[in-house]
Amino acid sequence: MLKFVDNYFIHEDDRGSIKGLVNFGNWKELNLIESKAGCIRGNHYHKTTTELFLILKGEIKIQTQQVINGQLEGKVEENIVTKGKVFLIEPFINHTFIILKDSKWINVLSDSKSSEDIHRI
Repeated sequence: MLKFVDNYFIHEDDRGSIKGLVNFGNWKELNLIESKAGCIRGNHYHKTTTELFLILKGEIKIQTQQVINGQLEGKVEENIVTKGKVFLIEPFINHTFIILKDSKWINVLSDSKSSEDIHRI
């Protein structure tokens, strides 16, 4: 249920590298999140907001599950993400972040009023 985003370009030379992370979307909110190992975040879904995540540091287990008619449906999918991973979470996907190692990531949202679009089951 996570949609992983590949780099759209990579340039490397003796100075270092440039990686093209995202070249699509209409993003309206940007957040920096830091979490300590052992904590849990999320466990909610959005009806209209799409979220993009860029992992800067750490290790996070993400559990996702489809939401249909206000109920969790189908199998829980689990993914482990680490530094450098970029992925999307679409509306009606319940998502829970289990922080395995101290982590830092950027969260980008399609709606600047995303706090009004948080729903829990």
